[in-house]
Amino acid sequence: MPALAPLLSAGKKPLWLDYGDYAAALLANGAVPWLDVTAYVALQRKAQGLLRSDVLPLPLGAVSAAWVAARPALREAMAAKKRAVFPLKTLLADEDLRAHLVDLARGLRACFPDPPLALACPSPREWVAQAYRLALGEDTEVGDDEADSAAVYLADFLRSFGDAGIDVLLLQESTASEPADAAGLELYQPALNVAAHYRWETGLLAPAGRCAAGTAGLGFVLGPEAILSPGAWNAAMAAGQGLRYAAIPADAQPETVLQRLKELRA
Repeated sequence: MPALAPLLSAGKKPLWLDYGDYAAALLANGAVPWLDVTAYVALQRKAQGLLRSDVLPLPLGAVSAAWVAARPALREAMAAKKRAVFPLKTLLADEDLRAHLVDLARGLRACFPDPPLALACPSPREWVAQAYRLALGEDTEVGDDEADSAAVYLADFLRSFGDAGIDVLLLQESTASEPADAAGLELYQPALNVAAHYRWETGLLAPAGRCAAGTAGLGFVLGPEAILSPGAWNAAMAAGQGLRYAAIPADAQPETVLQRLKELRA
């Protein structure tokens, strides 16, 4: 049975909450301890106890950015060549990063045995752009060739999580990186194949709404209708149907957040 199926049974209104920034501001003096497994799991225990996300995400992009920031030698290695995909290739090949992320996943799985555990991962196209900015401090053009190559490197990277208790892989696009249509997602097939091999449910966060549900290899698409805007935490928002995805801003007011969550779950 797909991992998300029980959440979508009759009468349920599941919420996938990205509360990293908010939990850090509320519970950890503004800093998520991405590089300390014990401290990170402890923070997640507190945050999850308060906010109760129906899916528990491990944000690979945020952890990787913190990893690079703490390791100047890795950043220098990523910047050694200016080819668009080179920084990401170098990042994903870092064995210590892989081991740390797997430890985080296993720690979360041990602490939270029930909710689906998801790898929240920048899409191959988006991660090329993010890694290039991390390494070189500037933007780069990311075309189909770069996305295709990145998907191969990502596929190899994802194999590290084969026995980490993962249930879901969410590829996250930005409005800028999202392909013009579903055909652009075919370039991601190597990563989707790995997810299928491990029987992970696969989804796409598509904020621009250019990629329709039902794309081959994807179990679900979170489009604009399912994504709650950051501003919604300080204003009335619709309850919606099906799985909803929401990032809670760091500066959201706790009383308002709890009230909004109550409304969304009503």
